[in-house]
Amino acid sequence: MNIRVRPLVSVFGVLALSSTLFAQTPTPPAPQGGATGQTPAGPPARLDVDKSDHDFGTVIEGEVVKHVFQLKSSGQGPLIITQAKPTCGCTLGRLSVKKADGSLELYKFGDPIAPSTELEMEAELNTKNKHSAASSKINVFCNDPRGNVTLGLTAMVDTYFRMTPSALDFGELSVADVIEKTCEVTGKRPGPFMLSLEPRPLPQGVNCELTAINAGPDGKSDKWTVKVTVGPDCREGNLGYPLLLLSDQEITGAAAGPDGKQPRYSATLMLQARVRGLISYEPQYLSFGLVRPGQIVSRTLRVQSFDPKFQMGLPELKVIGANDQNPEFKFKDQFTANARPTADGKAIEVELTLNGLPEAADGAFQGRLVIKTGHPAKPEIQVLFSGVCRQAAKTPPATGEPKTGGQ
Repeated sequence: MNIRVRPLVSVFGVLALSSTLFAQTPTPPAPQGGATGQTPAGPPARLDVDKSDHDFGTVIEGEVVKHVFQLKSSGQGPLIITQAKPTCGCTLGRLSVKKADGSLELYKFGDPIAPSTELEMEAELNTKNKHSAASSKINVFCNDPRGNVTLGLTAMVDTYFRMTPSALDFGELSVADVIEKTCEVTGKRPGPFMLSLEPRPLPQGVNCELTAINAGPDGKSDKWTVKVTVGPDCREGNLGYPLLLLSDQEITGAAAGPDGKQPRYSATLMLQARVRGLISYEPQYLSFGLVRPGQIVSRTLRVQSFDPKFQMGLPELKVIGANDQNPEFKFKDQFTANARPTADGKAIEVELTLNGLPEAADGAFQGRLVIKTGHPAKPEIQVLFSGVCRQAAKTPPATGEPKTGGQ
């Protein structure tokens, strides 16, 4: 009788082997700072603000005003701030953390902040070139569930001076005319002050004089007059010039300029005028628009003399090319020009007529109308004109009678 003996694996051996395998599995290191590595059971990190908006009230243009926002880290996890970004270049923000001894330390973005830690955001608003209501915000980006926290700054910006009127408009004048206008300047803060002009050249033909009313021994006054004279010999064209008036009072909170000098309160008096030459014309350009071959179109301009000693006569007129590089105009024979003087001899009406372009003409055309005025200051005027010629759409020929009856 044969007896087979089967090997049996001891339960104790299996247990012993399992114990050995588990013992060889490495244990992960514990997180730093005594944390358990588990997600806190309480609320997540949060950035609390004592008051998220601050109004500076009324400030004078150019002043730099500051405010400190009080912040605090709350929740169970560490707060991490990644960025504090102002919405305007006129605003700066400096974030600091309060240490245990109460001192402040500049915060390094990305560093964890323990719960219940207090912070300060020092913010400043620069009101240079601001008018009326001014506002700016600082967006603080962090791991708060809201994503970012917004801090707001507002101010009502007023000018240092009161100017009556606030601008001087000289209207239309010729290069030979002379016009004077005045502006009264007072301070919105009590006390006398000095007044001066920005040290830079004035436009040609413009002069300015500052006068203190009832000035004290030091030359200061609480009221000034600004007299501006425009002409003669101003440059032709539109005159627009900001006249900068400076006080002797330094701007509160403003940093020194590149020259090391402290900026002063100021205001701008805008000067406006339209200066015409002794010989002037309107319009400055003639457009014939879209025309067809053979179409007759006329355009008119007015030439005027502002010289009291000069009378306008019948001028010599001719049509030439668009520029000196192309002096010949191929369609000059299709144009005629006529002049009619006014009864007072101070102006002429010039009519330029297109008498129809050739049938083959197609595309843009451009030329100059030359007017010989006879005036020594402007003996000749060249007026640019242009247009586009397009041939009429051609009707396609008939292709025969359409078939009927289903054939």
